[in-house]
Amino acid sequence: MKKRLALLFALAVTLLPLAAHAQRQSPLADAPAIRKRLELRAVRLEFGGGGGTTINQDFFHSVFVNLKLGFHFTDWLSLSAFGGFALSNIETGFQSRVKETLAMPSPPAPTAADAAASMTKVKQILAAQLEFAPFTGKYSLFGKLFAHYDFYIFGGPGFLNLEPADTTLPSCSDTNKTASCGVSGYKLGANFGVGIHSYLNQFLALNVELRDIYAKINPAGRDVNGDGKANADDLTWQSTYMVSLNLVLYLPATADISP
Repeated sequence: MKKRLALLFALAVTLLPLAAHAQRQSPLADAPAIRKRLELRAVRLEFGGGGGTTINQDFFHSVFVNLKLGFHFTDWLSLSAFGGFALSNIETGFQSRVKETLAMPSPPAPTAADAAASMTKVKQILAAQLEFAPFTGKYSLFGKLFAHYDFYIFGGPGFLNLEPADTTLPSCSDTNKTASCGVSGYKLGANFGVGIHSYLNQFLALNVELRDIYAKINPAGRDVNGDGKANADDLTWQSTYMVSLNLVLYLPATADISP
């Protein structure tokens, strides 16, 4: 009996402190992973503008002036609208080689002038996008300059406003039976890509975006499917890539700081 009582007493002395420790709540319980965090995006309006260009295009590189407007619901989720308006369309090297090849064409190849007339230019790019920012942080340059950044992905609807080099060409409609046609007007497609903000201070940032507008187009404006006529049946799903650089402002001008 004495041995049993001694054993019970020893267990009580050992277990009671452990139970008391388990009942005591840690001062860090339910605390955020990062304290005093600068929330540069949460509940803030973003607006600004800049420039951009299409890349990897067949016949024309379009140079744009951009406008962007967005609202950040949280520090990682936002909704934005983007508009790119072409200032000029620069002839690509591929277009030059095509026209050189067609300088002395043999039927049924078109002449260089006919081929160039139906080549399509991008006049505008319009898009709405939901942005998700999974990565944020701070970086340094040479150990002296420090800046906050975020990396985000986005997606939504997009529009391409197109026109042919020769605007007098017949429009690409189902009734056309011509060798070439003018692809014109707004083409609805998917808009998606990636972007990054580099914050110069709490209310000013550099914004770079790489986007793809995936829509049914016909950059050459020629018969693509081999039925002997150029019309809407020759439109195919293709990517139009664009890179843009914007300077954006945030309101309110001062960002919140987390607890």
